[in-house]
Amino acid sequence: MRPLGIFAWFGYELPVRQSLEKIKAAGFDGVMLWWSEMEGDVPLLQQPGLARDMGLGVENAHAPFDGCNSLWLPGPEGDRYIDDLLRCAEGCGQTGVDTLVIHISDGETPPRWHPRGVTRLRRAVDGARQAGVTLALENLRQPDYLRRTLDALPDAALCYDSGHAQVEFPPVEYLPEGNRLPSRYTGRVRAVHLHDNNGKEDQHILPFDGVVDWTGVIDRLRSAAYDGPLTLEVQAWEFYENRLEAEAFLSLAHRAANRIRLMLDAG
Repeated sequence: MRPLGIFAWFGYELPVRQSLEKIKAAGFDGVMLWWSEMEGDVPLLQQPGLARDMGLGVENAHAPFDGCNSLWLPGPEGDRYIDDLLRCAEGCGQTGVDTLVIHISDGETPPRWHPRGVTRLRRAVDGARQAGVTLALENLRQPDYLRRTLDALPDAALCYDSGHAQVEFPPVEYLPEGNRLPSRYTGRVRAVHLHDNNGKEDQHILPFDGVVDWTGVIDRLRSAAYDGPLTLEVQAWEFYENRLEAEAFLSLAHRAANRIRLMLDAG
């Protein structure tokens, strides 16, 4: 049975250990971590070990994305961003986290795609691989960025985000073969961010509480031959935090994740 995971910071202001304890008690098998300076009360390099000590797998980590638009521009900022990614990958490698999710653009009007961005990202992909880490590029607002970059970097993986596909990265553009991922991406999905929204905003609400077509999501994951953990990237925020305790929110989250697993396994 494939593991169920959730973002370690799911929206409640809790100490890291307490968050992980509640996630484990809710029945989840693993977590994804935010790999940046916002590490909470437990040093980042200690968090993977702490999670594993509690019986939780660490499915992936998410790199910071501030400054990622500099990838495509001339000047030293783009190179410094790659250096930051490499430091993240080194930390992941040291702690046994084998997948690092990254953004390659930010906002609705990023700089124009340019080969220099691929050259820089190739350095990051190669350096991460030497550390035992795979970089997974996340689907965002610019479908062409992802297509062209993945095609140019065969060693990079794909992180499929269901919420972004709904409001930022329309499936009709992202998936030219209907409900199926293009065949050239089969086997390249290394991580998933599963969450829902109202079709207008990237809300990160629980699956089945919004308008995302979950049958379509399941079809895409099947077509990609994805067999990894099913990880929720949900945030309680104002939608749940003011009316539910953390334990109740996590219980609903686990129920939603298990529903997705049952749908996926039914086929």
